[in-house]
Amino acid sequence: TPDPYLNTLGGALVAAADGIWDGQVWLHGAIGWRMPLSGWRAGYTGDALGWHDRARTHFDAYAASQVTDVPNTIPHPAQDSTMNLARSEKRWGTPQYSNGYICRNPERNNQMHHYDMNLCYMDELLWHFNWTGDTAYVRKMWPVITRHLAWEKLNYDPDNDGLYDAYACIWASDALYYNSGAVTHSSAYNYRANKMAAFLASLIGEDPSPYQNEAEQILKAMNKRLWMQGKGCWAEYQDFMGHRRLHESPGLWTIYHALDSDVADPFQAYQATRYVDTEIPHIPVYADGLEEGYATIATTNWLPYSWSINNVAFAEVMHTALAYFQAGRPEEAYRLMKSSFLDGMYLGNSPGNLGQVSFYDAARGECYRDFGDPIGVASRLLVQGLYGILPDVLNGKMVIRPGFPAGWSKASISLPDITYHFVREKDTDIYRIEQRFKAPLALTLQVNVGRERIHSVKVNGKEVDWSFAEAASGYPVVVIPASSAKKAIVEIVWEGNCLNPVLPERQAEALAEIRVPSILGAVFGEIYDPQGVLIQPNVSDTLIKSKVNDHLGHHTFFVRMKQGQMEWWQPVNVQITKSEKSPVILPFSQVNTSECRVMNMDSLFNANVTDIFRNEYLTPRSPYTTLQLPVQGIGEWCHPKLTADIDDAGLRALVRDEMLTTKLGVPFRTLAQGSNIAFTSLWDNYPDSLSIPLSGRASHAYLMMAGSTNHMQCRIANGIVRVYYTDGTSDVLELVNPD
Repeated sequence: TPDPYLNTLGGALVAAADGIWDGQVWLHGAIGWRMPLSGWRAGYTGDALGWHDRARTHFDAYAASQVTDVPNTIPHPAQDSTMNLARSEKRWGTPQYSNGYICRNPERNNQMHHYDMNLCYMDELLWHFNWTGDTAYVRKMWPVITRHLAWEKLNYDPDNDGLYDAYACIWASDALYYNSGAVTHSSAYNYRANKMAAFLASLIGEDPSPYQNEAEQILKAMNKRLWMQGKGCWAEYQDFMGHRRLHESPGLWTIYHALDSDVADPFQAYQATRYVDTEIPHIPVYADGLEEGYATIATTNWLPYSWSINNVAFAEVMHTALAYFQAGRPEEAYRLMKSSFLDGMYLGNSPGNLGQVSFYDAARGECYRDFGDPIGVASRLLVQGLYGILPDVLNGKMVIRPGFPAGWSKASISLPDITYHFVREKDTDIYRIEQRFKAPLALTLQVNVGRERIHSVKVNGKEVDWSFAEAASGYPVVVIPASSAKKAIVEIVWEGNCLNPVLPERQAEALAEIRVPSILGAVFGEIYDPQGVLIQPNVSDTLIKSKVNDHLGHHTFFVRMKQGQMEWWQPVNVQITKSEKSPVILPFSQVNTSECRVMNMDSLFNANVTDIFRNEYLTPRSPYTTLQLPVQGIGEWCHPKLTADIDDAGLRALVRDEMLTTKLGVPFRTLAQGSNIAFTSLWDNYPDSLSIPLSGRASHAYLMMAGSTNHMQCRIANGIVRVYYTDGTSDVLELVNPD
């Protein structure tokens, strides 16, 4: 490539991939965690790098690890009381440990583990079919596939609503617990698996309808219940119990798994990656002599910290970069990809390392050399992302959609399956592609457009027609049928002015007007506004005028644009901010203590503060197998017996005559002995709400609170305080972690 920092990647990646091959399977790590593991993403590397014989050996070894002779005889929930109900019981015959379950070690189907590694193994196997087109192997593995799908359904969609719980099924799962919730990333995995199973069934003479129906049900449910129209992304999950809340701040895995499983349409793909742009922490990658603008990303914006849910992990960053390529955003994808490679391969302690966690991870720091998960993802990121090689050998087809930055004038790659060279000379782009599959595939080239006209397109010297692909990322994308020959030379001659489709983000106060002028030479057409950003927009050929709604934050609408021969959907990003007329909260420094009136809430106190993690929270709990909060109300499935000793002795020592005087200048009534808190909860231990009678007149009300929450309840309302007035109106304060 023109980028010397990337040109070392081929050798480093192949050496690392060879380092996790033990002759039978791809290992979890080359050094740290050098052991077999049926799941996670190391298994992608064989097919992406062209070692299909190794890939098949790996898949065979773990197919022999699938349980086939243990029927499910023990009903849900089968939770483990010795692990404080946080995880399922390790007993053969439970839903989890029954037919279809894939064990962690090769050729051993009698060894339990505590992850659902089926999902990732199956996705890797399905990609193997895409790369090889081996229908005989499809027939051999068909029982493995069908047992897996039945096992997933039994365990994680027992209510048959089309949305799946996630039971430790991704790398970043060591503190994830969804309490039988409807989870985006696991539902996406199951969508692709069922959709592919339907296709495979039709190839080998099996009935595709059960799998096609399941895929359609999953996609419909994801769009109806998990896609958040106003925010333009999927929820992390929806609660199964309680108020069935949507958790509206997804992790990276929610975004990239949805795109990787073909759940998104082009408009959803762009909006979802914009969520990563605007809501996920970006951490600058810097070094002496390195130009500015590089940044890596955290896996979530959740707090408080817990291992695996808020890290800077190379595989997570790179899988997100792959999602940017899939969304048609090559500039952003390349920048994130290079940031991660600079971070791990150049700026860390081990040159060329494809490690697990970055030194930018404040809690864990840099760890592990040549780790299986990022090796597998880096293989796909390079081959399927940057070079855009997307085989579909089962259908005798292949798409090449290069993800090169617009400024590149050359690039090439050589793999066992394919070699191609790209070069740009003035107005002409030339792609030389040589296939080495068993039979040449019908090749289609999809290219992001930078000029307003195409003078000609030739394949092996003959002119061919071209068309547009559906796209919504700000570029026209042209589709060129590039022959089924073993060798193809595609020549594209451009003409006319350059396209300059990038529009800067607009900022506007809530309900204010924005004006969006068109780019020189381009005209506006229809508007598509899925997030409802605009209020009665006025659109001319060269100007959009509209008021914006009052939903604060970053939003996107799309406008159809045309310049020369080119047509495309252009995203327009808008940040809506608070109006300057918003009410001002009185700071504590202005409180007149002599005018404070203390309310007596003694009769509502129902516990001591110190009781919170000494209780047992037993009901209500899900009737299904799941990962959930331990009975003591703190911890997670990896640390089911974790606790914390809450000590209120210091608070009680400050109480004088049932009064606590605070440094804020506001006094509160509390008790030096006996109950000193009014707990509310959706657990049956306490009431779900309390009412406190008020009387008289006041300008402000102050309530002293103690909140208990965790990372799985981050950035949604954990409680609500409502104040009702005598005129029938009310004010609401949502209690949102971490604010």
